[in-house]
Amino acid sequence: MTATSTTVESSSPATLWRIDNLTGAEVLDDLSPWVDAYEEVYAHALHLPDHNDPAFGERLAFSAARSGFRLTAAYADRELAGFVYGYTLPTTTGWWDDFTPAPEAGADVAVERPGRTFGVCEALIRTPFRRSGLPERMQPFLLSGRTEERAAGLVAETNTHVLDISLRNGWQYVGDLAPHPGWRRHHCLVLPLTD
Repeated sequence: MTATSTTVESSSPATLWRIDNLTGAEVLDDLSPWVDAYEEVYAHALHLPDHNDPAFGERLAFSAARSGFRLTAAYADRELAGFVYGYTLPTTTGWWDDFTPAPEAGADVAVERPGRTFGVCEALIRTPFRRSGLPERMQPFLLSGRTEERAAGLVAETNTHVLDISLRNGWQYVGDLAPHPGWRRHHCLVLPLTD
């Protein structure tokens, strides 16, 4: 998969937005922009296991080496505004370990088949660019051309703002889990990608 880029119109005529899709090799070439942005956004919470065990750079490098990886980055006037990334979950994934399904979740929601799920691992928006509609700008570009049946994502149970944005954009709540030992519980969300 090659990197793709697009320029999108802004609600503010003074801002030029650019959105790029990057491959794992491109991200692994230099992790520092992504790690720096992560540490800036989560500076207040880097002491929590959710943000340091394992360290973000290790998690990103692991993901970037996986099949089907894509990172979508948004820039405002050439400044990194935010990014989101994920990869195709393998059938042996630990993604669903510790999963407690919601009553309305399907019986096979935590079952992986080859190519079933694009796992969205991380999404963040730097403070100056919040409330600018970036999730709505980046999500279609991240998911464009994906061949998986669905996307899956996790939202920390205390992050009601991101949960509300996700539900408003078509994601469905299917249950809860702790992604790694010692982490807070997270809400599990899925988004159908095929009809």
